[in-house]
Amino acid sequence: MKSFNKFLLMSAALLSMSLTACGGNGGNSNGPEKDPNEVSVFVLSGQSNMEGNTSFEGDVREGSQTIHHDFLAEAFEKMGLEDVNVCKEGIQEVVTSSYCAGYGQLNHNNLTNNSSVNATNTTNQIDGAFVPTKVGLGLNSSKMGPELGAAYALREYADADKPIYFIKLASGGSGFAQSGTDYNWPVKDASGNFPEINLYHTFLKPFINNNLKHIKDEGWTPVIKGWLWHQGESDCADEKIPVYAQRLSDMVSLFREDFAEYARDEDGDNIAFIDGMVYQGSNPKTNWHTPDLMNAEKQKFADSNDMNFIVDTYGNAEEKTDENELKPGNPGGDSMHYNTESSFRLGMAYGQVIIDNDLLD
Repeated sequence: MKSFNKFLLMSAALLSMSLTACGGNGGNSNGPEKDPNEVSVFVLSGQSNMEGNTSFEGDVREGSQTIHHDFLAEAFEKMGLEDVNVCKEGIQEVVTSSYCAGYGQLNHNNLTNNSSVNATNTTNQIDGAFVPTKVGLGLNSSKMGPELGAAYALREYADADKPIYFIKLASGGSGFAQSGTDYNWPVKDASGNFPEINLYHTFLKPFINNNLKHIKDEGWTPVIKGWLWHQGESDCADEKIPVYAQRLSDMVSLFREDFAEYARDEDGDNIAFIDGMVYQGSNPKTNWHTPDLMNAEKQKFADSNDMNFIVDTYGNAEEKTDENELKPGNPGGDSMHYNTESSFRLGMAYGQVIIDNDLLD
């Protein structure tokens, strides 16, 4: 995993004063002091495994009986974690505004009150509303996504009075080259232009701007520190993969340009992009093909820029063993979607990338 080089510069005359400069951030001793009202903002986007298609509890047939299981509590016990109840009551230190819908359920003519959308703002969905991060912010109120694990990992780096902000908009089945729909992530046409109606321009961009306004209305100075991305299953096809890295690069460049005003030092190049690989295990039982080639393109893009990072299919675990691999399936998931433990660990891996690379500074 790439990380910044971090230096502590101490003045011989004033040992109490120090400056931390992170590579790529342009920090220097003559720069402006950090705004005390600054809060960290992260955008979460992609398709169904980012949207959240994982159950946190459910019924399991055991012999002749149907037993209700708390999948998340069982995963916590297996991982040796505590405080599972905070994920159900809400993590106050990390708040989320979300807008999620399954494939084909989005409607650019109805952004405010679409019954197919699960949003934290129930009266004006695209306007957004922040709530403590908790279960139920996925495809529907019975599902969870990686925002939960990420919030759990980051909760000790903020407090309820000055939280970290997640802005999440994701759509299941979405890709860069879907046919028969306007709801692609941006793909340039032959003239090099982006279409007017797509997931980025029509949904994500206004949703981010609305939520940034809410943060400012609360008296904070929002700084977008990173974009968390999990997508690629819908582009796992031989004719799509070769140009995936370029499509991804075009979109991330657009994002960094559009939101430069909200980046560190108003420089969009300081916004981190944190990608997640698609599952490529030995028995995926999925409808997508050659995920290894897709992940190679993702790695290629991560390696192209010091502010690009990646979560591998083992959740960046040190040991690449079967035990550590992020997997779809039961309990909680299905053939295409992470099980409960893997969804939570995926989120924790995103959070750990943020921590390890000082993206909260």
